[in-house]
Amino acid sequence: MGEYLPGNLQERLRELREANGYKTREKLAEEIGVNKTTYSRIENGSTKTISSDILIKLAELYKVPTDYILGLTNTPENTGYDIKELGLSVDAAKNLYSGKVEPRVVNELLINDKFAMATKMIATYFSGAITQLIATQNKLLDFSYDLLNELTQTGKVPNDKEIQQTKKTLKAAKLPAGNVELDRIQRQLMASIREIKKKLVDEVAEINNNSDILEYEIIEKVKNEALAVPNIQNLPEDEKIKILKDAVIKGIQIDKNISDENMATIEPLIEQSVSMMAKLWNEK
Repeated sequence: MGEYLPGNLQERLRELREANGYKTREKLAEEIGVNKTTYSRIENGSTKTISSDILIKLAELYKVPTDYILGLTNTPENTGYDIKELGLSVDAAKNLYSGKVEPRVVNELLINDKFAMATKMIATYFSGAITQLIATQNKLLDFSYDLLNELTQTGKVPNDKEIQQTKKTLKAAKLPAGNVELDRIQRQLMASIREIKKKLVDEVAEINNNSDILEYEIIEKVKNEALAVPNIQNLPEDEKIKILKDAVIKGIQIDKNISDENMATIEPLIEQSVSMMAKLWNEK
C-alpha cells in the first residue's frame, strides 16, 4: 500500500473508515460491536485515548498495524509477522536481527523477480521432481535406442546413415539427472545478482551526483549570505563571527535531510570552526 502522509489518531480513523467504505461512524461502530457514541467521541477527538479492545478490533478490520492507527508509523502494511508465517527458522530470524547477514542484501534479493524465480526452481530441485522427470525422459530415450537397435539387428529396418544418425541423436539427448537444473538455477541466481548490482551502482552514482550539487548549493548560499552584509570586514570581531556562523547554518539548512536535532548538535562546532578561521585570518 506504500507510505502515507503523517496523521494523528483522529485523522487515521476517519481516513481508514472512509477508505473501507463506512460512510458513517454509526455503521463502523456497529461493525466492530462498539457503542456508536463511544466511537464517535474517539474519532472526533472528544476522547483523546482509545481502548486496546477497540484498537485491536479496528486493526483486524482494516488489516493494518495498530501503530498506523495511532499515527506512530506512516506505513499501513503489517510488518509484525510471526517468523513462522514468513517460513523462517528462529536461527534465520536471529541472523537477520543481529546483522550476521547483511539485511540490505537480503532485502534486495527478496524483492528481485529473478531471485524469486530461482527460489522456486531450487524448491522444485530439492523436491526431486526435476530429477525424476529427467530420469523418465532418459528411460524413454534408452527405450527408443534399444528398439531401433533391435530393428536394425533383425533386419526389419536398414542400418543406413540416417538410422545411425538417429541412434547418435538419441544417445546425445540423454541428460545428467541434476546438472542441467543446477545450471539453470545458477544462471537465474547470477541474473538476479547482476540486476541488484546495477541498481546499487546506479543509486551510488545518483547519491554522489546529488551530493556534488548540494555541496555547491551550500557553498553558494554561505557566500551569498556573507556578501549580503555591507562592509563585513570593518565590523567588530564577535559580530563578524556571528554573521559568518549564521551564513554557514543557513547554507547547511539547504540539506533537507538534516533534522533540528542534528542542527542543534553541530551549531557549537560551526561556531568553534568559524572562530578558529577568524583567528587564523587575523594572524596572517
